[in-house]
Amino acid sequence: MRPYPVLLFLLAVVYTACRPGQPQVEQAQAEEEVDLNEFYNFYQSFHIDSAYQMDHIIFPLQGLPANADSITIARNNYHWEREDWILHQPVDFETSEFRREILPLSEEIVLEKIVHRSGQTGMLRRFAKIGDDWYLIYFADLNRIRQ
Repeated sequence: MRPYPVLLFLLAVVYTACRPGQPQVEQAQAEEEVDLNEFYNFYQSFHIDSAYQMDHIIFPLQGLPANADSITIARNNYHWEREDWILHQPVDFETSEFRREILPLSEEIVLEKIVHRSGQTGMLRRFAKIGDDWYLIYFADLNRIRQ
């Protein structure tokens, strides 16, 4: 078999994939706007109603304890249990030493990063929409952040 038809085919594929003006799939997804109104309603209820909070956590909850050691981090098998859960309270991010970033990863997954102003420590929470409700599905308590 002569290599020319295969080479021409590959060149055509590369040319088509790299043509200017063609939308890239990754860029299109990154530019999508996710409506977080429903999430923010959940988020408010989650922090003001203890029964609601407990009903909207998937236990055992995967995550990390505060000040986790390297062995706990490497094992990646820590889980929060219902009986050990300390309720999360609302934080006024305008007056606290922490800043918050809400990152919608999709219509159904939201990542929350809460980082101390020094940039040295932080925590992560991941929320998922399952059916019609939002749930906390991951919580890494306050730990040092790798620099």
